[in-house]
Amino acid sequence: MNFPSLFSPGTIGACSVKNRIIMPLYPTKYATDSRANAKMLEFYRARARGGVGLIVLDCPCLDYPRAYKGGHELRIDRPEYRASVVELLQAVHEEGARAFMQLNYPKERSFDHEVAGAKQKGDVWKLPLANTMSVTEAGEILGLLAKGARMAREIGYDGVEIQASYGDLVAQLLSPVLNKRTDDFGGSLTNRARFLLSLIGVVKEAAGADFPVMVKLVCAEFVEHGLEVEEAAEIAALAAAAGADAFIANGGNKATKFVTIPGHDSPAGPLVDLAARIKEAVAVPVVAIAKINSPALAEEIIDQGQADFVAMTRPLVADPDLPNKAAAGRMADIRGCVYCLEDCADKGVAGIGRCCLVNPFAGHEFDWPVTPASIKKKVLVVGGGPAGMQAAVIADQRGHDVELWEQEPELGGQLRLAHLAPFKEEMAEALRYLRHCLTASGVTVRLGKQATAAAVMAHTPDTVVAACGSVSACPQISGLDQTQVFHGREIYARQPPLGRRLVIIGGGDLGCETADWLAGPDREVTVVEILAQVLHRMKKIPRQRLLDRLAAKMVVVLTETRVTAVAPGAVHIVGKDGEPRTLTADNVILAVGSAPEKRLPAALSNKKIQVLVVGDADVPGNLGAALRSGTEAALAI
Repeated sequence: MNFPSLFSPGTIGACSVKNRIIMPLYPTKYATDSRANAKMLEFYRARARGGVGLIVLDCPCLDYPRAYKGGHELRIDRPEYRASVVELLQAVHEEGARAFMQLNYPKERSFDHEVAGAKQKGDVWKLPLANTMSVTEAGEILGLLAKGARMAREIGYDGVEIQASYGDLVAQLLSPVLNKRTDDFGGSLTNRARFLLSLIGVVKEAAGADFPVMVKLVCAEFVEHGLEVEEAAEIAALAAAAGADAFIANGGNKATKFVTIPGHDSPAGPLVDLAARIKEAVAVPVVAIAKINSPALAEEIIDQGQADFVAMTRPLVADPDLPNKAAAGRMADIRGCVYCLEDCADKGVAGIGRCCLVNPFAGHEFDWPVTPASIKKKVLVVGGGPAGMQAAVIADQRGHDVELWEQEPELGGQLRLAHLAPFKEEMAEALRYLRHCLTASGVTVRLGKQATAAAVMAHTPDTVVAACGSVSACPQISGLDQTQVFHGREIYARQPPLGRRLVIIGGGDLGCETADWLAGPDREVTVVEILAQVLHRMKKIPRQRLLDRLAAKMVVVLTETRVTAVAPGAVHIVGKDGEPRTLTADNVILAVGSAPEKRLPAALSNKKIQVLVVGDADVPGNLGAALRSGTEAALAI
């Protein structure tokens, strides 16, 4: 057996689990009108079918309407809402996985009017609970959560998980730095743990002593005077004595989300040591979490006794079949997560919600089945970047006769350069996987092949997928034709020698990541951005991490600033105050976006042939947009 420790059965209380892989809470926010829908059901069905042992499903609202976040949040308080969750549980169980419900109560309550102690945020008032709720209100919340646990058992969940991390209510009460109370819920460790211990007790009383309770425990906050692992070990021992059946050893709080949700700048398994320490303190199973990014690492953690289970979130979003592929030894077939925290984070992608940069089917499992084409066609894909490779692979899977032309000597397009930026080495995995899929397919690949309109028509395809990519945009600024000026892509592709003083025009992802790459003790870098802020498209966690690095490297960032001209050794600008200034610059780097490469689609527009334009050739975007575009086109052929 491959990875024998990882794929050995385990137990959490009375719940048997077929292997040691848990998918922890990933709030899809897919619900509509607070009901599980086909999108949510098929998302989780795919992960269950892919071989995961246990899934912690979307957390329902347990105090409607006071703690209600909106229609994207599940409800179970009425039969018409419970019915959809029952269907969801059936889908997960049919595929052989277990399902837990998370018990959580928001850290604050929302009001549409002013309330004592509340802070106004827009049109609502937010009342923080950890330090303002009365003992009576605390008892009321305990009762609501206990009722939720009882309903979870009645509905068909296999257990519950208590959210005692991520800076939410229970975690704030545990924290020596966030808990300011002076009553029985504050001060000493015993008092700070009182709510959690009481919650375990009332849950066991309401749902049954044999109903599994897993605690997702903050084991270190990574802030000054915050909770540290030794105190967490004491809390875990108390919670186990109170009836907890397992612990997920989590870390971080609202101020250190980059620990809880590690990105590409984090090492693998950053919180494994926390799990190992908690395991020393308790006799029940402990789960390691946070960037367990490969079956090999997961096996090592379990084999060495650092944890009993591993929690893998984004790797299972990236590839729901990861467990089955690993068990079968099909390691090259696993689509690895690149920990970008882009399409999967915050609100995800407009029109889709939370999805995935490398898996175009995440969030589309319900409406993008890959089925045989009713009419087999001769398909020509022009362009071997991500969109083109993806379109070719999917079209081939559907039974079409597919050929791909790429003008360069190797595949990948801009993705060939993505791993060069600081901390983005994992982006190489995205290209590896696409190349692997193309090699394993029946697609004929021709490298160094120019696609003129005449050559395309001579090939006599039924359908052309134009994945021609994009070109660097060039603003109307005088002096950009000088030899000291480079496009951002050139910096990565050619890596030309550069001077000591650099000015980067454009403060988007490319501009700021290039500044991060080039800045250092012997080089002065200035980023000039016309908008009010840089990195306006990047998600919160990676954005803040990148901004922190730029500040540490003393990169100067000028916002609401317009470049008026470039001259030898100088860049002329006008700042937000309207005053002209001159920056000294040995080199200027343009990073102002991309423009679609439209020449081939335009040349084919009057031909009697189906042309599907995908990826950057249609609308420049990130890798996820390119892969989804290529997939959608291939499914339409």
